[in-house]
Amino acid sequence: MRKAELFTSLFFVVIGIITIADAVRVGFRWGSSGPEAGWFPFYLGVGTLICSGVITVKNLARFKREGASSARLIPEGALTPILWVLLPSVGMVLLTEVLGLHMAAAVFLAFYMRAVGKIGWLTVAPVSLLTPAAMYIVFDRLFLIPLPGGMLGSYIHLPF
Repeated sequence: MRKAELFTSLFFVVIGIITIADAVRVGFRWGSSGPEAGWFPFYLGVGTLICSGVITVKNLARFKREGASSARLIPEGALTPILWVLLPSVGMVLLTEVLGLHMAAAVFLAFYMRAVGKIGWLTVAPVSLLTPAAMYIVFDRLFLIPLPGGMLGSYIHLPF
């Protein structure tokens, strides 16, 4: 398991370096009209690099001190909860492409609350319908930021 932790922290070191390099490429300084395009990604990359660097150094020290661990990366029975999060999330992304974000969110919330949370229909129905409706009102109507409509987005319209 220590090898996985070490490789993961090294992976994030690389991600931090790539983020910093790309931010420098697009400009990361404070311009005459405010921050340039790479300003926030630059500092995000610096934070990622520092944090993952510290974790990498700690993992290397522990690996040298204690050696490789025989513990499994994913303990027995831990894959099921991971899949209960992963598969519905992938399903929501796929549904977003077809139905749009609002309808996909309604389906996702209803499924997740009912199947995973074991919550009753009396709560599931209003939450899974009112949350996407609130998203629609806030983003599409008030902020005028259209969220993804999917392939069927032009056919599905909320009544408000």
